[in-house]
Amino acid sequence: MVKTQDATDVETERGVDSALNLDEIAGLDRGRQLCECDHGDDEAYAACGRKAKWRVTVDCVCGENHPRRVEILCSRCLRTLRQLQDRDTITARRL
Repeated sequence: MVKTQDATDVETERGVDSALNLDEIAGLDRGRQLCECDHGDDEAYAACGRKAKWRVTVDCVCGENHPRRVEILCSRCLRTLRQLQDRDTITARRL
C-alpha cells in the first residue's frame, strides 16, 4: 500500500508559504495584462497602460549578438514597433 500526503502537508514540511506571489512567476495568466511600451521621456518610465493583446519577440539581426527582447504590447504599440524596427525580426502572438 502506498501512503500519500496532502499538498499542504508537503508545503508545511518544506517551509513553503501557501500564499505565493504569482506576479513573480513569468508566463502565468494573470487576468488583464497592460501594455508595457514606454511612453515616458528620458527622465522617467511611463507605461502605455492600454489592454495588451500581443506577446512580441524581437530578434536583432544586426550581427552584434544583441539579446532577444520579449514585450507585452497593445495593437497600437505593436504597429509602431513594426514601423520603427526595419532590420529586426518581430514575432507577435496573441495573449
